[in-house]
Amino acid sequence: MFSVANAQLLPNSAILLLWSSECSPEMVKNSADDIKTKCKEGSSLQLENVDRLKMSSHPPSTFDTVLCGVVPPYANHDEKTLAEILQLLKPSGQLILVESATEATSILAKLKLSGFVGGKQMNEDSSQKWVEFSAYKPNYEVGSSSQLKISFKKKPATEKVWSLDADDMLDDDLELIDDSNLLQEEDFKKPNPESLLAPCGPGSGKKKACKNCTCGLADELEGITNGVKLKSKTVTSACGSCYLGDAFRCSSCPYLGMPAFKPGEKIQLTDRQMNVDK
Repeated sequence: MFSVANAQLLPNSAILLLWSSECSPEMVKNSADDIKTKCKEGSSLQLENVDRLKMSSHPPSTFDTVLCGVVPPYANHDEKTLAEILQLLKPSGQLILVESATEATSILAKLKLSGFVGGKQMNEDSSQKWVEFSAYKPNYEVGSSSQLKISFKKKPATEKVWSLDADDMLDDDLELIDDSNLLQEEDFKKPNPESLLAPCGPGSGKKKACKNCTCGLADELEGITNGVKLKSKTVTSACGSCYLGDAFRCSSCPYLGMPAFKPGEKIQLTDRQMNVDK
């Protein structure tokens, strides 16, 4: 038989006794009378059929203690029934549950999945036919919310600055260098402009670039422009008569307007040809 001593029946408590349709009216009455005799001052006891619990008019968070399965014969409880009991309990309210021994191994998992906390086995009789469990509703209401205080302010970045203390500057082993001694007398002399000129290039009188040419003469002689070497263009004659003069040249001849010349001869213009016609 169920022991009321395992339930925390506090004064002014609202207690709900659940019974199943398989229980006889006499067993329900005897269990209710036994609980009433052990209730604290100001407590109230209500009875409800567990199979019609969902259709009852009890508002949520009504009872401090719910006794379920304590009236023989003991029945199995599913997660749906346990969830409905959780709704009726006040925050931190207690559930005393009697379960058949065949389901004793899974009832703790069912209680946890239904939202109960602190589920534990209370006692077990010698016949191994029933087991008594206790569990609690969390100390907050189902569906309640709480605002989290999160600061999105950017914290000022603290820069690590390397510095020297006064004691560090008085260290006997610290050697300071005078910055005026870092330069020699030759470093203060202005360079000769002629020494900055390249030994090759225009005006140097040299036809070849020096070994370390920086003026661009070496690139010019090798046909390099902007670091890219250009392929030399060879002019070929279509008619073979370009050197004879304009009278013998075709309309697309590259030598049009130039004087006649010998094959392989470098073309040179006279002073008369350089003057503009008046």
